[in-house]
Amino acid sequence: MKSIRRFLTALGLLGVAFPVFGLEGIQHVSIAHEVTRLIVQLGVIILAAKAAGSVAKRLKLPSLLGEVTAGLVLSPYALGSVALPGFSDGLVPLAVGPFSVSVQLYGFAAVGAVIHILAVGLESDPNLFARMRPRGIAIAVGSSAAALFVGVLVPVVVMGFEIGDRRVLFFAALSVSTSLGVQARIMSSQHRIGTPEGAAIVGSSLLQDGLAIIVLAIAMAVGPIGDASESAVTFTTALPVALIALGVLIGGFILVVVTAPRVARSFRDHGSPTVFAIIAIAITLIVSGVFETFGVAAIIGAYLMGLAFSRTDVADVLEEKIAPVSAFFVPVLYVVMGMLIDFRVLLTPEVLLPGIAFAVLSGGAKIIGAGIPALATGFNRWGALRVGLGTVPRGEIALIIAAVGLAGGFLSPSVFKIMAVMVVFSVAIGSPAIAAAFRNRTVGTRGEWGSIETAVTALDLPSEELTELITAGILRAAEQEGFFVHRLELAETLYRMRRDDLFLSLRRTPRRIEIESAPGDAGIAKTLLYEVVVHVRDRVGRITEVVVPEELRRDVAAGAGKRELALAAYLDESCIVIPLAGQTKEDAIRELVARLDAEGKLLDHDHVLAAVLEREASVSTGMENGIAIPHAKTDGVSQIAVAVGVSREGIEFNSIDEKPAHLVFLIASPIESRGPHLQLLASIATHLRDEDIRSRAVEAQSAQEFIAAIL
Repeated sequence: MKSIRRFLTALGLLGVAFPVFGLEGIQHVSIAHEVTRLIVQLGVIILAAKAAGSVAKRLKLPSLLGEVTAGLVLSPYALGSVALPGFSDGLVPLAVGPFSVSVQLYGFAAVGAVIHILAVGLESDPNLFARMRPRGIAIAVGSSAAALFVGVLVPVVVMGFEIGDRRVLFFAALSVSTSLGVQARIMSSQHRIGTPEGAAIVGSSLLQDGLAIIVLAIAMAVGPIGDASESAVTFTTALPVALIALGVLIGGFILVVVTAPRVARSFRDHGSPTVFAIIAIAITLIVSGVFETFGVAAIIGAYLMGLAFSRTDVADVLEEKIAPVSAFFVPVLYVVMGMLIDFRVLLTPEVLLPGIAFAVLSGGAKIIGAGIPALATGFNRWGALRVGLGTVPRGEIALIIAAVGLAGGFLSPSVFKIMAVMVVFSVAIGSPAIAAAFRNRTVGTRGEWGSIETAVTALDLPSEELTELITAGILRAAEQEGFFVHRLELAETLYRMRRDDLFLSLRRTPRRIEIESAPGDAGIAKTLLYEVVVHVRDRVGRITEVVVPEELRRDVAAGAGKRELALAAYLDESCIVIPLAGQTKEDAIRELVARLDAEGKLLDHDHVLAAVLEREASVSTGMENGIAIPHAKTDGVSQIAVAVGVSREGIEFNSIDEKPAHLVFLIASPIESRGPHLQLLASIATHLRDEDIRSRAVEAQSAQEFIAAIL
């Protein structure tokens, strides 16, 4: 983490220094003041982005909408220009030039775009294309063709652009693009991303985003701006540049695809994942800069880098390490995108109507263009509708395409605003429509072709502790075999293990382990599980050779330490038995468990009793000075339950000092509890180390007297 922080600091200083020193009239600008302004801007932007994103999620909308809205509010056209102490011209004053914000701030947004597209490329799963072909390809082709038609039609017919105008290509790229972030978030929330429709949406969207980036590359290199009469001169001038850009694109693609696996193998053997992530980001920034220099958009280089690394076994770990960096830069990107929009102009008919028309026509074209191939390749009407709606929202790629056009001077601010309206409207309308379509659980396919052929190697276990032990053993063995292990943050515990082209997925429930693999790799999964189980069984069998140090047991019984826990919160008068009727250790435990059950403290009486007796049979819980604390973790309770018994005659508990137990504290804690189980055990011994307290507790005639005595 220190390395990442140093990298970000250095990058930030570079991002600030170069634009500032490049400004004309630098002698009239206080560099320290502008750096201070940038620091405060970033802090406010990140806080506003998180707050607005949280509000958007509560409204069941993508966080992107909230972040862009925050940018509208903080823009130079709104609160950004309000005078503040130390900033008389506002925190985000209106800048001179193509951007309404400072070059420094836009530079941070540009870095955010590169890192975000790198992450999108890493999330691309080449195997997904293979699983869904030819359906995914057919859907992508149909949706892209329809969207391209509308992308050309709207600027030419509605806006009056010439067919050879480069801006038409920007509209076409925007129309083709999708939003993986919006789609994945909606489908994941409903656990539908693994369905045939979900796989078709993701697979076709990746292809469409790739096509959008290709169209963007063409737009950056070829085509005049404005009057078609300038076409010949502009084309002649642009042709060498286009050829160079095409060479850089092809050469860069070959270079990153060939070198990425070699770089990954090198760091697998000699470097840490954190260092590798930092260097991968640095290389991506350099490649993106080279692409931009030769007329190919920087995000294309970033996407190629992410796509190349997605084919390696370090992809999951790299994605995990890049996530914190992305979490910092990406909100800045979308807030700054919002800052570029003058909301006063945004609501004018000249901007609003073309933007909405573009969104409606392009969205309808995508629904039809994706739906027809979906129907023809095995989806039913519901499935085809879901697939079509899934391609409607635009988001990350669309905003970046528009920003690239604005930054390059290819798009005017008014055209950029029309594109922004299109993106916002497509997300605001498309997201609820997708969610509603997926809430209907009707099967979306005809036949059983949607099932993905996998092999599952499973093992059922008697306890969660053993499940955790074997899981840890599998992960450790996988790492020793050269696998990269990545834990996914989902509702259930899921690990992905990758080595070269071998992919295993481990799913753990409290009493079951499943390893999912391709059918051809099932032998490796079975061998891994078998060897780990044999190893763990051997080690568990040797546990009996471990002798509990008597000195350690006495220290625990002595209750050394401070009273960290308030026992009163865990003592219920109805669960204090005075006197205990049982004469033996087992009878006393049964009596106390029965009392807890009678008072409604237990979910399962038999589970709790068996767990406590099993723990007692392992090592006696008889302490010193007449105290015993039988206890266990069990799924027979939902929260910590405590029962106390007083025996004036004393019960043989195999105590450390060989004296009978007069005070018996029985504790049952849930297995999944994060409550203070260990603290409670230690606190009882600590509270009762005073002889006078113990004597008063033993002589207590009622539960109230007992609690008063020990507390």
